[in-house]
Order: sequence, then C-alpha cells, then structure tokens
Amino acid sequence: MKALRFATLLGILALALPGTADAQTPQARDGFWFNVGLGYGSLGCENCDSREGGVSGGLSLGTTLSSKLLVGVGTTAWTKEEDGARLTAGTLTALARFYPSAAGGLFLVGGLGLGSVEASFGDLSVRENGGAVVLGLGYDFRIGSNMSLTPFWNGAGISASDVTTNYGQIGLGFTMH
Repeated sequence: MKALRFATLLGILALALPGTADAQTPQARDGFWFNVGLGYGSLGCENCDSREGGVSGGLSLGTTLSSKLLVGVGTTAWTKEEDGARLTAGTLTALARFYPSAAGGLFLVGGLGLGSVEASFGDLSVRENGGAVVLGLGYDFRIGSNMSLTPFWNGAGISASDVTTNYGQIGLGFTMH
C-alpha cells in the first residue's frame, strides 16, 4: 500500500511541475544518456516467510542506437539496516531501454548480468555472487530539452549457489539524453 501511495505521489509531482506539459514534445534521444534514481524496494527470497522493505535505487548510462532503443550498463541496489545488521542486494547488468514510440516517454528496460547478496554485522560479512536479471518500465517526463524526471518500477532477480532472491523497486529518477 505504501508503494502505491508513493507511485501516485510521484506521478502527481511529475505532472504538476511547471513546463512539464510543454516540454513533452519532442522526446528527442541522441548520443550519450545517463540515469540515476532513488526510491523504495521490497526484497524477498526463496524459503523466506515475508518480504522486507528498504531503500532502493539505481544508476545507468549508455549510448543511443535509435530514437526507440538505448543500450548501456546499469546497476540496481536494495538495502536495509536493522539493529546493527545490514542486508544488501544488487545487480550490475548490460541493459537495453526500449521506447515503443519514438516520440513518447514510456519505456521498457531489461538487463542480464551479475548479482550479489551480502549480509553483514559489524566486522562479519557473508556475500554470495551469481547471475542477475532486471526487468522494468518507466516514463520520461521532459523538464528540459535533454532532461527528464523519470518515475520507474524495476524487478530484479539474483540466483547464487546458496541464495535466490528478488526485489522490486519503485522510485523517481533523473535522466539526461
């Protein structure tokens, strides 16, 4: 329920910004692109009884192949600290960002690469590495000729030898095209 309220607030904020509607045309994408975002995430794992909420975010960059397809590398992460113990999960993937409409702001993102899950308490730390997949979607609300506010949702899965985990993240990013 918190995630739904957060997503609604992000959408209202993006629509209420001055000049957002005027900046929606055109959605030109060319050359280097960069995105950074922060939000809320929910982590679950195989054989877990419940999900845990925590801080989540991501960073990605790359190049534009066409007005509908961007490629690059990206990282996503989720973390939570409680009573001196910290749990962190993250990915590093090669990714593609696909815009169904060359003039629109809606995009789908997918990535394949590496993932890591780490539990730490003081000086003690245990880490598992494995494969990772990221799937998501977002929308670029133009706030300038090459800048956008980007509400997003991503889902990430990590499979290592001793742990299989996943997290969903919802947040607000900033994108430069």
